[in-house]
Amino acid sequence: MEQENSKPILQLVSLISTGAEDFVREAFAKQKVTVVYHEESGDNQGVFCLAEDDDCVIAYAAFIRTDGIGSLLKMIEDSIKPYIAEECRELCCNVYGGNKEIIECIRSLGFTSDMEGYQFKYDLSSPGSLDETSVLWEQGFTPDMLEPFIVLFDGAYHQLLQDNGWETDRYQKNPEHFLRALTRYESAGGVRSFWLQSQLVGAYISEGQYIRDVVVAPEFQNRGFGRILLQSCVNRMSSLLPGGPIYLRVAASNQGAKRFYERNHFVECCYFAEHTYPRPDC
Repeated sequence: MEQENSKPILQLVSLISTGAEDFVREAFAKQKVTVVYHEESGDNQGVFCLAEDDDCVIAYAAFIRTDGIGSLLKMIEDSIKPYIAEECRELCCNVYGGNKEIIECIRSLGFTSDMEGYQFKYDLSSPGSLDETSVLWEQGFTPDMLEPFIVLFDGAYHQLLQDNGWETDRYQKNPEHFLRALTRYESAGGVRSFWLQSQLVGAYISEGQYIRDVVVAPEFQNRGFGRILLQSCVNRMSSLLPGGPIYLRVAASNQGAKRFYERNHFVECCYFAEHTYPRPDC
């Protein structure tokens, strides 16, 4: 597909995440994208495509409207089955939109859920204001902060990870990977840390239009620091992307976070689900 014709598809895929858009763009450059369905208006407004490289195939379903879902589900099923028949390449499927029948279709093919939940968009008509009297000291990230960041993220996410049966010490187990990720986000100005003297109270990570993380250490929670971090993040992103949308995601099981973001001017705009097809070790 020509680069110009790929733009509307990339715009729809960008609703899923910045990473999804980047992966599909790279696959387009290598002519490794199969566009199964794409409509810019009508009953089923959105895209279903498969992007691949040597190691994996990722299916993306990003729909703004799905009013006539029946024939679309059959199309999705038929296009994925040949990839299921492969033996080794990782196979994933990410779904964005309000119609959960696509999610049910994916799971009926044997995919397992990695993450699902709500996507929120910041309501620009109701801006908040940053507490100028905050006692927190704001910085970015440097490699010597890695250990406090590991403690912060493992602690802040411990209950959520435990409730979902996920690994609870993922950052401590893979510090090199976490350091590389933080360094990459920092190079784009997407990491801010907040300190009370020498203690790391919290941090946020942003990437493009998305807030990836807003975390507060357990011992500092329920003291208003989360709101300060969130509004600082929104203010910073708004200055970098004037008038642009700001999104974030919340796991379906994290109802406390969902209520927090709703109280702070974020509005639910869709449901999302990420899946992987289980394969034996290759």
